[in-house]
Amino acid sequence: MCAAYHKDPHRILIVDDDVDFLMLLERKLIKQGFEVETAVTLPEAEEIIDSFWPHILLLDINLNGADGRQLSFKIKHTNSPHAPRIIMLSGYDYSAGRAALFGADELIAKPLHYDYLVHRIEHHLLESPQSARRQGKDALPD
Repeated sequence: MCAAYHKDPHRILIVDDDVDFLMLLERKLIKQGFEVETAVTLPEAEEIIDSFWPHILLLDINLNGADGRQLSFKIKHTNSPHAPRIIMLSGYDYSAGRAALFGADELIAKPLHYDYLVHRIEHHLLESPQSARRQGKDALPD
């Protein structure tokens, strides 16, 4: 399932302090048909989340000394039915179990394989409670 087949594209927020990686990933995901926003800091990400309502959050763990896991924990503990699926990204050796403790739905190691990332994004979109809402069972803020 590619986002290009949807009338309204799925929204993805990418949070990473590596601007080159951020821009490359943004361009590739837009070409796949996703609506994409980016942030380089946690405060910027929180501001975007409140207005963009992403379906997927691609979140780097280490953001210039800030810990992306804190944002993951905060989002998952708000008990919002619109909380995004969180895929954490890391160039460090973190275990998926440790990432899950902070509410992440998945951990993908960097450097990442783009096709694998898209496959995992599509998997999470299908598993997301928001998928039912997209099919008209509930209204999702747009």
